[in-house]
Amino acid sequence: MSGLNRANAREIDVPNHRLILLASLALLASVQCHSVAAQTMAPMPGMTHDTPMPGMAHDAPMPPKTAAPAGKPAPSHPAVSPTESASVPGGANAIIQVKEAPVPMADPNRGIPMPGDTMADNDVYYQVLFDRLEYVKAPGGSGLAWDMLAWVGRDLNRLWVKSEGTRLYGNTEDARAEALWGHAFAPFWDWQLGVRQDFGNGPPRTWGAFGVQGLAPYWFDIEATAYLGSSGRAAARVRATYDIRFTQRLLLTPEFEANAYSKADEARGIGSGVSEFKLGLRLRYEIRRQFAPYLGVVWGKKLGNTADFARAAGERTTDKQIVAGVRIWF
Repeated sequence: MSGLNRANAREIDVPNHRLILLASLALLASVQCHSVAAQTMAPMPGMTHDTPMPGMAHDAPMPPKTAAPAGKPAPSHPAVSPTESASVPGGANAIIQVKEAPVPMADPNRGIPMPGDTMADNDVYYQVLFDRLEYVKAPGGSGLAWDMLAWVGRDLNRLWVKSEGTRLYGNTEDARAEALWGHAFAPFWDWQLGVRQDFGNGPPRTWGAFGVQGLAPYWFDIEATAYLGSSGRAAARVRATYDIRFTQRLLLTPEFEANAYSKADEARGIGSGVSEFKLGLRLRYEIRRQFAPYLGVVWGKKLGNTADFARAAGERTTDKQIVAGVRIWF
């Protein structure tokens, strides 16, 4: 080999020797680090590959199952106190079943005070209604008229007080007052039993009263009452009204009333049979439900012996009135 070739060979061999030396040093350092780590880290007890986990060995017996009582499902999540300790096979990871006393379902609310409910139909209510409180303009004079009722009680039993009358020409005519006990025997219908007192022209009269009051089909308000008085007198009264509603506030109310007597009472100007009837028509505007002014007309006719008594006394047998008043209740 020439001198030039030997020089080139030395230049090529020098880098190769350096690479081999560096690789040897790196391998030695790696082996040394693994040896030091193995000496400083001691194995944890029970964590070697050949040591079974507590309670998880293949040959370890399973904890016995506790059967739930017949007819009562076992609790799905039994409550266990944090401080409760249990010694069961399998160690700390075993499922602990706790027996609890079943809740008696025959009376689950025993010991819990429960006051009785208040029923709406046991409350006491009341109302005072002036259905007619009006000024009356009649031929030859003017006056006042009223028709009032009040009641207090519960849904089934109530005490009723009624009064109706007219004061014309300076005299009180055809006035009456009633005190009645009412009992609901059907939806919207009451039996009524009580007394009636007549006052005004002639001597006062007292009657026993029995009748019905309620809301008939097609929204007719009906009152039908029979009366028994002294000396074998008997009387009957029928009244019907109906509200024709044009708007929520404007109403037209026709009214019909008739009276009949079994015996004549000349002292009060009343004959036997149908004594009189009245027809009324009133238009009212409800400013509020509790307050409604109105205008109307009333036409009345005396019949039979009652008309004869009126003629003998120089009174009219036909009566036409213009009325204006208010309807109030509270």
